[in-house]
Order: sequence, then structure tokens, then C-alpha cells
Amino acid sequence: MNYELFQQINGLAGHSKILDDLMIFLSSSVPYVVVLLLLYLWFIGNKQKGIEIRYTALYAVFSSAIALFINVIIHMVYYHPRPFVAHHVHKLVPHAADSSFVSDHAILVFAIAWTLLLRNTRGKYIVLLWATMVGLSRVYVGVHYPFDVIGSIVLSFATSSLVIYFSNKLEPLVQLLFRVYHRINKFEKNNKEIYR
Repeated sequence: MNYELFQQINGLAGHSKILDDLMIFLSSSVPYVVVLLLLYLWFIGNKQKGIEIRYTALYAVFSSAIALFINVIIHMVYYHPRPFVAHHVHKLVPHAADSSFVSDHAILVFAIAWTLLLRNTRGKYIVLLWATMVGLSRVYVGVHYPFDVIGSIVLSFATSSLVIYFSNKLEPLVQLLFRVYHRINKFEKNNKEIYR
């Protein structure tokens, strides 16, 4: 079933340059878009709803980090060959032949999407749609099976839920990060005034 679903999605590759380019862009741009989205939540989103948006950004980072750490352990104990290793596929992007299950890219995007949804943050459905498209793109370009993406969705939902549930326990760490951020800001402002 996993391979059959993969064939249906990956079989669409190579028939439309526009669709191929879109899926390659979605798949390859994940790290950059994630950074930009988190920066938006920290700096610009903060002006709209106060400090709550910064909490959302931090919780998304915590959720991603925990899920990625768990995925490292999964990769250490379980190797699942990527589609292009085991089958003839339409492979549109270069990738190492490491373990396929679960997808790091999908973990990143869905950890952010779930965090925004669980905290009811504005733009949550747009981010969820983007995450879904990224997940599909990883299958489309031939580097993951559908179950790799589904595994990422489940894992990132679990870590996001746990981070939100235990947010009171994380409060001291969050406050420490805020204090460090404010001290850095204050230091930079003082330096600017000195050199004026």
C-alpha cells in the first residue's frame, strides 16, 4: 500500500515542468521558509498579539527539536531504504541514501503547523496547507514514501501536544530566553548610543 501510494504521487512527476518546478521548490526551500516563518512569529507577529506570538515561536522550536531528536534515534535503530534505493522512481532532487522513515522536512513543517493550530495562532490554516504541500512534495520528488510523511505528522503532533501541555514546566526556560534576548537588545542599543 505504501509503495502503491508512492507510485501514484511520484508517477505524476516528469509530465509538467511547472508542477515539477513547484514541487522541487516546496521540497528544497523548507529550511529557509522555516527560518523566515519563525523570525516572522518572533519579530513581526509579536507586534500584533503581544508576547503570546513569541511563545508560539519558541514552542514550535522546542517541538521541532524534540521530534528531530527522536527521529535521529529512529534512524539509528531502524533503517528503511528510500524509494530511489529500492525502486526505479522519478527522482527530481539529489539526496543521500540514508533511512527514509521518518521525514525530517515534514517534521519541521508540521511541528510549526501543529503548534500554530494548538495555540490558535492567526494564519494557522495557511501554514497547515503549506506543510501538507511540503509533505506531498517529498513524495513527488522521489525521496520519501507517504508513510514517512504520515509518521512525521504523527510524531510532530505528539511533540507539539506535549510541549503545549507541559508549557508551565517550560516557563522558566522561556523566561530565561526572553531575558537573554532583552539583554542583547539593551546591549546593542547602548553600543549604538556610545558610537553616535
